[in-house]
Amino acid sequence: MIDIEKVKEYTGADEEFISSLYRKFESHLDEDLKVLRIETGTANWGEVRKKVHAMLSSARIFFLNDIVELSMNIEAKVDAEEYNDLPKMVDDLINLYQAFQKEGQTLFASSY
Repeated sequence: MIDIEKVKEYTGADEEFISSLYRKFESHLDEDLKVLRIETGTANWGEVRKKVHAMLSSARIFFLNDIVELSMNIEAKVDAEEYNDLPKMVDDLINLYQAFQKEGQTLFASSY
């Protein structure tokens, strides 16, 4: 999922800096995912869209293309007021972020 060489090329940074970017993003990830679960549970799609959009920049930095694509699809569904598929889509997004988190913790284990 994480292509560290692409991230290095994109950011022009070394692995230590990339690790610090990951740690910063990861430090908020559990709370962000909790917000997504709560807002999805109450069908507060405007807040879901805001949170998904806010998380997109970090997904792009790490070239998490599946997450980026799904996030953009969620935003489009909310914008079009097509809500039927959104609970499953958000659940899939949460699962992708959790897989990213697990991989990142392994990849950057020496940074903790």
